[in-house]
Amino acid sequence: MKELPKAILDRVERYAASKKFDKSKTNKLIEIVTNRYNNALVAPGDAMGIIAAQSIGEPGTQLTLRTKHYAGSLEVSVGRGIQRVIEIVDARLTTAYPEMTIYLKPEFATSENKVIKIANTFVHITLNDVGYFTEDFDEKQASFHIAEDKLKEFGKDKEEVMDLIYDKINDTYDSKRFTGNKSNINFTFAKSTPLYTIRKAILKWEKIPLFGIKGIEKVVVVKEKDEFVIKTKGTNLSVVLKLPEVDSERTITNDIMEINKVLGIEAARKAIVDELLLTFNTNNITINPRHIYILADLMCYTGKVKGIVRTGITGAKASPFARAAFEETVKHLINAAFYHETENLKGITENIIVGQPISAGTGTVKLTLDPKNLQKIMKKQEELIEKKEESSK
Repeated sequence: MKELPKAILDRVERYAASKKFDKSKTNKLIEIVTNRYNNALVAPGDAMGIIAAQSIGEPGTQLTLRTKHYAGSLEVSVGRGIQRVIEIVDARLTTAYPEMTIYLKPEFATSENKVIKIANTFVHITLNDVGYFTEDFDEKQASFHIAEDKLKEFGKDKEEVMDLIYDKINDTYDSKRFTGNKSNINFTFAKSTPLYTIRKAILKWEKIPLFGIKGIEKVVVVKEKDEFVIKTKGTNLSVVLKLPEVDSERTITNDIMEINKVLGIEAARKAIVDELLLTFNTNNITINPRHIYILADLMCYTGKVKGIVRTGITGAKASPFARAAFEETVKHLINAAFYHETENLKGITENIIVGQPISAGTGTVKLTLDPKNLQKIMKKQEELIEKKEESSK
C-alpha cells in the first residue's frame, strides 16, 4: 500500500486540526483517506479512455430512454436530458436552452424589491415587443402603434418609450418622412418604392433595441438560502459581468462556448464537468467524476473546445484507421491512400481493426526469450535438484 503524498497528508491534517480531532481520530481519518487513495490509483496499462467511455455511455443510454419516456411531460426538462449531453460533447456553437444564474453583491441580494427592479432592466426589449406595425402598400405608408398593455407588463412609461423610439428611428430613417403622436408613428415612402423595400424596412425596425441586454429574453427572481438570485432565459455573460450590481465571481452561464470566449479554456473545462454532472445528477444517474474529467481534458487540451465529432477530436487523430472507424469510412481511407499516410498501429482502435493485441492491459507487456540464458538457468536448476537428491540420501 502506497503512502499518501505530502500535499494530501498536510490537507488531511489541517482538516483534522480544524475539527479539533484527537490523535486517534486523526490517525483513523488518515487511514481512511489512504485506503481511498490506493483504491483510486490506476494500474499501469489500464485503458482509462475506454473505461471512461463505457462509464459515460451506459448511463447515457439510460438517459436516452428516460428522455423519450417522459417526452411531453413537465416533470423532465428537455434541456437537461440526453440532448444536453450531446450538445456538450459535440461542442456545439449555440446552446438550445441558454440560461444564466446571476448573483448580486450583498448590498443588493438581500432585498427582493431591489433584485426585481434590477432583473427587469436585464430583459431585452425591442420595438416589436412594445407595439406592432400596420402597412398600407397602396399609399406606400406604414404605421407603428404602441401597445399600452405590453408597456405595463414591462413596467415602462409610455412617454419615455415613445421618446426613445423617435431617437432610435432618427438614426435609421429620414426624420422628414415620419410623423406621429403619443400613441403611433406614421412613415411615408416614395411612390416608386418597391413593396419588398417597405417590408424589409419594417422588419429592420421591429428589431430596434430599446431596453435591456441583448440575448436575455426572460428573468425570474428566486431565493437561495439568505439571498435572492436572478435566473434568466438567454445569456450574455460578457455584458452581465461588467454590471456594477453583479457578483462576477459567482455568476455563471450554461453556454460553454461563451464561457470559453469570455473567461478562457480552463473555465470552459470546469463548465463542461459541472454541466455534465448536473445533467446526470438531475436525472438521478451517478457517474464517477474522474471519467467526466478525462472527457473534459480531451476536449480542452489543445487550448480550444473541440467536440468528439469528425470535425473535432476524432477527425484530428493521426491514425487513418481511427478516423475511418468513427464516420465516413470510405472517405477517410481514400484520403489516407491519396496522401500516402502511414498507419503505425499504436492505438487501441486500429489494432482491434487488424486483429492485433491492443497496447493496453497485458498488451503493454512484451516478453523476450534468450536461449543461452535459458540453458544456463535450466542447468542450474538441474544441479540444485541433484544436490537435494544427494543430501536426502
